[in-house]
Amino acid sequence: MTLNFAERVNVSFDGAGRLIGAWFDGVTFRRALDNRVLAKWSESPTPGHRHRRFLSTPGRKRVIERAYAYAFRVEEGLRQGTLLLEGTPPAVVRTVADRLERVKSWDWHRLEGERERFYRVYKPIPILPPDQYLALVLQMTEGCSYNRCTFCTFYRDRPFRIKGEEAFRQHILAVREFLGQGITTRRTIFLADANAVMVPQHRLLPLLRLVNELLPVGSPTVSHGEGARWDAHEGFRGIYAFLSAPDALRKTPEDFAAMRALNLRRVYVGLESGHDPLRAFILKQGSARDVLRAVETIKGGGVRVGIIFMAGIGGDRFREAHFRDTVALIQAMPLGRGDIVYVSPFVPSAEAPYVYDAAEAGIRALEPEEIRQEVRRFREALLPWARSHDVRLSHYDIREFLY
Repeated sequence: MTLNFAERVNVSFDGAGRLIGAWFDGVTFRRALDNRVLAKWSESPTPGHRHRRFLSTPGRKRVIERAYAYAFRVEEGLRQGTLLLEGTPPAVVRTVADRLERVKSWDWHRLEGERERFYRVYKPIPILPPDQYLALVLQMTEGCSYNRCTFCTFYRDRPFRIKGEEAFRQHILAVREFLGQGITTRRTIFLADANAVMVPQHRLLPLLRLVNELLPVGSPTVSHGEGARWDAHEGFRGIYAFLSAPDALRKTPEDFAAMRALNLRRVYVGLESGHDPLRAFILKQGSARDVLRAVETIKGGGVRVGIIFMAGIGGDRFREAHFRDTVALIQAMPLGRGDIVYVSPFVPSAEAPYVYDAAEAGIRALEPEEIRQEVRRFREALLPWARSHDVRLSHYDIREFLY
């Protein structure tokens, strides 16, 4: 539910009444399920010029209480009959009043207590593709099966493991209980963590069947047993996941067709670069040719693909070769309608081994404006091809994500 106040203020809540986000004073605020709040604002319409920061506890409290105060004003107006409702169908008024009753059950202290509940259900969720920011995340695996790419520190804090069937069942049930009616805000299902569908096929298919058994994937009809509460959910629009190219090549088109039959719709492959010397420098598994073959295999099974690469990685030394080989590789891929190519500006973590390796190799990091130039250059090179192949080309800033 989103409430708009004369286009000067927006506040949004999930089906359980938790705050999702707000907009006021020219700043967008997004609230995570563990009650962190990210503030975003821009002084320029150009991608990459946005400012962002996570708020301190006092800042989070002020934003959350202000957002709820706006909702309480509407609830009070409905209850006291002071809102003008001419022409509004009574059924709509009743629905809004019911939602506002749920909103009233939350306050700062209850939302702050969600952090502990969240971490009983989930390990930290560091990243999703932008089109999956409203996905329901299920951690079928934890960590990354490779976990050696020098630019990535997302999963250094946990060993890789695959959940067994019973453990995964209990995880799904715990997620359902935690979100409650708020689950209706989620539109797709994302299998986490970093490389979930690398699971051997004989173990993977039963886990996918569990998802379909316990959640309404692709259909509004499902058995809602085991204590689940639903609120006219229309059904999740498919299952999505990350997958590395080498792990994709351990499967066949027939394997992907079997996953497709269980509602896997798209997998996201981190290309990072099509230039093999740069891939080797960042310890990225496999060659550019391997990524091409992986895409052919995935597409051969009827599963869509998301390709992610980074503008600015490799600094000045690899700048031209990275651009040339990455554009050429993507244009050679058999992508089409339903596939996505993401251009992601390189944002190195200070703790990433890449930073030290690059400094030792004498590689100059590109300045923020140079990276923005690279993003524009990649987009200009790929956009005509993307349009002609009906492929979506989009921006991906990892600093924008929270779950």
